[in-house]
Amino acid sequence: MEINEQRVGIGEVKVAQGKLKLVAAGVGSCIVIMLYDETKRIGGLAHCLLPFGGDMSLKYPRNAIAEMLRQMLFRGASKGNAVAKIAGGATMFEGFKRHGIGKRNVAKAREELKRLDIPIVAEDVLGNWGRSISFNLDNGEIKVRSYRHGEKIL
Repeated sequence: MEINEQRVGIGEVKVAQGKLKLVAAGVGSCIVIMLYDETKRIGGLAHCLLPFGGDMSLKYPRNAIAEMLRQMLFRGASKGNAVAKIAGGATMFEGFKRHGIGKRNVAKAREELKRLDIPIVAEDVLGNWGRSISFNLDNGEIKVRSYRHGEKIL
């Protein structure tokens, strides 16, 4: 049986359960944060653009993680069972190295997950290449694909 895919764009959070893949394509300096409750098979994916900002946008890890967790708990997940995986945070162009957006995105995601006491169990972050991420909610498997490094399972 083919599993349906749902794309998650920049500044979006999607939470679902069961036979579905959440996909974030063309991830560069953005950070993609995935939360999963294996016992309920409820998961979420947030595609964050910047480490922080002045509004309540889901483009920032703090707001996106809070919203993802809220939706997961509403669906019956337990915060105590939640684990995180993160991917992205690359420096795509030499000229942007001094801004460190990717590095700062990774640091902010780690900081926020630590603050919420949600363990990061796997990650594929930093570097200078883009990634596409597919999160299978049925089994918690995350595939990270890149032109340069092939496919990695988190």
